[in-house]
Amino acid sequence: MAQSSHGLLGRIQRANDDASRRFGPNTAEVEAFIHAAAHLTPWQWRQVLAARRLVALVTKEGAGQAAESVHSIQDAIRSSEGKVSEPMAKAGEALFEALEKKSDEKVIAAWQAVSALVLRHQLSALKFAAHYAPFAALVPVADAEALDPTTRRFLAAIENLTAEQCDVLARPWRLDHDASRALLQAVAKSRQLNIEEAVALAALNAIPAHLTGDAGWAAVRTAVHGGRVLSRRAELANGEISVLWAPLEAAIPLESLDKEAGDKGTRTRVRAVVTRAIESIKPAKVVPVPPPKPPAPFGPNSGEVTAFLRGVVELSPIQWLRVLDRRQLVASVTREGSLEPAGVVRALLAAIEGTKQLDTFTRCKAFAAVERASFAVEAKDRVKHDQVVREYQPFATLIPFEVDSDEFVRRLASLRSDDWAQVAASVPTINQEVVAPLINAGTALLDFLGRRSDEQAVATWHAVSALVRRHHLTPIKFAASYAPFASAIPATSARARGAMVLRYVTAIGRLGGSQCELLAIPWQLSDDVSNALSRVMKDGSARPAEEAAALAAVVTVPMRLSGSAGWAAVKTAAFGGRVIASRTRLTPEQMEALWKPIQPAIPLASLGAPKIRR
Repeated sequence: MAQSSHGLLGRIQRANDDASRRFGPNTAEVEAFIHAAAHLTPWQWRQVLAARRLVALVTKEGAGQAAESVHSIQDAIRSSEGKVSEPMAKAGEALFEALEKKSDEKVIAAWQAVSALVLRHQLSALKFAAHYAPFAALVPVADAEALDPTTRRFLAAIENLTAEQCDVLARPWRLDHDASRALLQAVAKSRQLNIEEAVALAALNAIPAHLTGDAGWAAVRTAVHGGRVLSRRAELANGEISVLWAPLEAAIPLESLDKEAGDKGTRTRVRAVVTRAIESIKPAKVVPVPPPKPPAPFGPNSGEVTAFLRGVVELSPIQWLRVLDRRQLVASVTREGSLEPAGVVRALLAAIEGTKQLDTFTRCKAFAAVERASFAVEAKDRVKHDQVVREYQPFATLIPFEVDSDEFVRRLASLRSDDWAQVAASVPTINQEVVAPLINAGTALLDFLGRRSDEQAVATWHAVSALVRRHHLTPIKFAASYAPFASAIPATSARARGAMVLRYVTAIGRLGGSQCELLAIPWQLSDDVSNALSRVMKDGSARPAEEAAALAAVVTVPMRLSGSAGWAAVKTAAFGGRVIASRTRLTPEQMEALWKPIQPAIPLASLGAPKIRR
């Protein structure tokens, strides 16, 4: 047998050993990932890229790389200068071959994930998760069955985090020296990172939906700290565990993780782990993909819309007076109060009510027809007759053209399902993904708005439609519609904006008449400075600050300045929010040039960090 080890049998054994380690210690996982990535559907790839963009909002590692970076990676893999290790080079060659016909963005996302798998034993749990998180849901790597019940409950709590809990996790914290040293000693004894990795992957998939930027990254790190504490819990004293868990206690109480929650028995978990180990020896199979989730009822901003629907029905009479007063103030500068009058809003609600029994696509087409026809009825005396008749055409055989807006709404309420189907049939194709969330929000408000005055109904409809279409509207356009409700039902998180942005918003709220006049002065930027600002804003990170500034400005400025001058001042103040949020990525010279329109009213130096008096 000793001689045969150098013959055919030995060569076969050495070849098997080389194949099992050609991608490094994690060869089996790398092979399974490459095989699964090559079989992802277009819908699954969209999920991966969307998750990657969300993760980039907190990791700040730049989700969008240039197309030529794919070629640079391939050149590094093929070069003989040793820039890339042999396992990494082999994994890259296999990946690029499997994804030969995929776009550069998909290939780069997969390359980052596969490189994290190859170097998994060298990376921290958080670093590994930052690169692999976009694929975690479709190509899992953590052995969930092998995790203890407490850890599984912790992962479930992270997946169900609210925005308020994320804010709690993002708060700065500091550990007691003795407890911190005990944790470090426990970590040094063993480098088992499966729990930390599972927690980091869950946090990077859950937290960016509620909190982005530095605050989001702080919340993710706090969650991973919790995973580290749980993984070394057996080596720590109870008092040390309590101290180490303090940063998470307000968001996820430690006691809630120790409760029994119908966990599987030990025998079941061990059997599942053994089965998975046996399966890993077999040739890699296509990872089963869960069925696509149904679309959110209110679109991408379903959480915010749901909170608004819940809050608007609980407003007190005094709060309604403030809402209507602020709406009049906003209208004095935006001049949008008459663009969607009560007749149009009541007509849209009548369409939503009358089409309840129809399918969603038919409802969307009927809704679009009513929107155009109701505007035509309102604008009979101001628009050319031919244009009005064309917009009213779907209702020409059902409702006389001579009716006024109130009669048009009453006639709409009397239409039957067959009539609505006829109206929908006369409308060209409509974008259901855009219209359906608005119809769903209107359906939820039908009973409430039916008991409200026209003025309250119009204000509510403007606000909820702005929330539904928030990702399609500019920040100042969104603020113009939502500002009346901004203080009663906040739509932005103060913590996500940062201290300097908060000081700027506060300064806007304290503007005087002379300061508003200074903001209303016409101004213009040079092309190079304007282009520099556009480049740093591509990731959308400045939008929350610009929205907050616009919301404060459309309420404060009209109390000092109205009309076109007031609107000019509002736009300048909103522009300041965009600049102040992008300040860390601008040079001092660019920042100074961009702040010139705001400097006379709100000096940049006044927004610096306050000095601490001892």
